[in-house]
Parts: sequence; C-alpha cells; structure tokens
Amino acid sequence: MADHMKLDGDWPALTWPLPLKEALAQQTGESLAQTARLLLIDDWKNERDKDKLIGGLLPVLADYAAESTRLWDEERWALIRRLVKNKGLIADPPESGPIAYYLAERGIAFPGEINGKKSLVMPAELVERFAKLEDLSGTPAQVKRNTEHIKLTQGLLYYYGVLEESELEARLIALTGETPEDGPNMFEVLVDARDFRAMYDFDEDALYANLDVEEPQELLRIQQARKELPYREFTKAELLKAGEYEYVERTKAHQELAGFLAREYAVDKDEADTIAEICADTFKNGKSMSAAFEILQFEFSIEDAQTVEEVGDLLARLNNGTRSWVLKGHRPDELNIVMGGGIPSNVLAMPQRSHQADVISIQTGRKIGRNDPCPCGSGKKFKKCCGAVGD
Repeated sequence: MADHMKLDGDWPALTWPLPLKEALAQQTGESLAQTARLLLIDDWKNERDKDKLIGGLLPVLADYAAESTRLWDEERWALIRRLVKNKGLIADPPESGPIAYYLAERGIAFPGEINGKKSLVMPAELVERFAKLEDLSGTPAQVKRNTEHIKLTQGLLYYYGVLEESELEARLIALTGETPEDGPNMFEVLVDARDFRAMYDFDEDALYANLDVEEPQELLRIQQARKELPYREFTKAELLKAGEYEYVERTKAHQELAGFLAREYAVDKDEADTIAEICADTFKNGKSMSAAFEILQFEFSIEDAQTVEEVGDLLARLNNGTRSWVLKGHRPDELNIVMGGGIPSNVLAMPQRSHQADVISIQTGRKIGRNDPCPCGSGKKFKKCCGAVGD
C-alpha cells in the first residue's frame, strides 16, 4: 500500500470544496502512479513524472473511479452516498485509517483537516461524477451481490482457515447459484475488498487465508493430508453471519473462560473476551493447550495449584468446543459423531509438523497420553486409535 500520508500524525490542511488538481498535487509521483494502477488507467500506470501524471489523470480519474464501484460492497457504497450527500465532506470519519487509505490510494477522497477538524474530503469533480451514478439513492443489485460474495468468503475462511482459489470459487458458486459470468469476476471483487478492510489475505499461489492463520501453506498441507475427513458443511446463513466484520463465535466455553478472567482478575469484560478469543485462535491453529496456558500465564501469572487446575479445565472445554482449522471446521468434541458416520479412526492423525494439537479429555481436563484409553470408546489405546500417526 502506498503511503499517501501518515494518519497517526498531523493531517494536512485541505480546502473545501476541494479541487481535484489540488488534491493530486499533494501526492507523490509514486502514489499517483499507484492510483493509476488501482483504477486500471493503463496509459499512466508506469509514468513517474508527477506533473505529467497530474495532467494525465485530471481529465479521466473521475470516470475511472466511478467505474471502480462495480467491485464495491454495501459499506463502500453507503460511504460514497454519504460523501455525495454532504457535498464531499465527512467530519470526524469513523475508522478513518483504513477507509482513508483505501479511498486516497484511488484518488476518491482524502483525509485532512478542514478548519482544524479531521475530515474525509472528496474532490469536487468526483462529487459531481459520483452524483450521476445509477441507483445512487438505493443499492444496486451488483453491490448486493458483491457484499454477499465477500461475506461468504470471510465466513468460509473463518471456519476453514484456508481455501485454494478453485475450492473457494466452487463453494461460492454452490452457495449463490451464480456463475462467474453473472457479473464482475468474483475474484476481482475479493481482491479489491482485501484492500479495503477484509478479514482475509491471499498469497502468490492464490491461497486465501483468514488473517489469524499463522502458517497458511502449512495449514493447507495438514488439511490435504486428512483426505478421509470431509469439510464440516455450514449453511449460507451461518457463513453470512460469520462473515460479518470482526465476527467472533462466542461459544459457551469461550464465555466461561472470559467470565472467569473478568471475575478472578478484575479485568475489563472486553479485554477478557479478547484474551479468550486469542486462546481459541491458538486452538484453531492446531496448537496445544499448553500454548494457550502460556498466554494466560503471561497475562496473569497463574501460580496456585487450584487456579491452574480450574484454568486447565476451562481451556480443555474451549479446546474441545472450538472449530479447528486443522480439522476442517469441525470441533474436536463432534468428531466422534463424524467418525460414527464411517470416517476411519485414523482421520485424527496429525501430519508431522512443528506443533501438534493436544487432545484433551472433556471429563478430566487433562491431555490424553498416547498409552491412555482412546476417548472414542473403542477400548484401544489412544496411539493405536484416534492418535495413530499417519504415514
């Protein structure tokens, strides 16, 4: 992302109404070339001379910016409607950092100070052009479709952690009943949304990943090694819910841990909730209960035996009740049901990796040793059953 300005420092003084030429003059040559690349203004994307870039962008930028809205979701559409309604000015914009970066990179609106007040300002020429957008007073069908694709993608990655582009496309088509020909390429929409404030990223191999996944390629390898374990299927409604910005699945175990931390250590409820979320993400990434305990130990210096035992029990329930990325969206405590449907018992085998997820006994809160009876009830030792190491 090109740095148009440092939003954590002083904001530049702007005029309002803001002429487009004045707005562009405050940018660097590289940032103007970046704007040309993002808006697909091919004639100017490789130019480096600032004066030439300003001269070239002035007559065309508004039209290209308006065209870029075909990739937008409802949040960005509502923001443009608000800017146009207010004649290009939003004072004290919410979450000004990510929003301002996205819009400034595309030359659409810029963060700055108007009469000493932090504001988001759209150049006058763009206000005029955006006011002519079709259905600006409502929400176009394409914008609604884009919103659904983005939320479904975020929901899928919330539960699965990673998906290859081909798998993601197949699932989006199955969920929406649409084909790639029904509108803009869905991956153009997803790429553009990532630059706004999406909850996912992707790499050069087109592997899409939830932002909290620590090692996307390693996670994919582990999932692929578990060929006998199907992805846990979710309804469209569940995925749309999980696709909401900063969604957290607060299970009963999550709430119990957060409540314990708030009560025993007198921390703010939001802080306790965040720490519980971090512990759940630790389990999602396939790490052990001891890794989650280390997080709590760092925060609260847990020492007495009774508290250690109580925390261990809470973490065991959180581990067993958290949908795991290494288990393709399944919870450890529901795998017995899945296995009862014909999945071979060695589906839980953990491919060799640097950190392996512990299996925790829901009754005792203790890690299951390899020579202990398997919790699935087979009567075999854990190492000979669900804990079998795959080749």
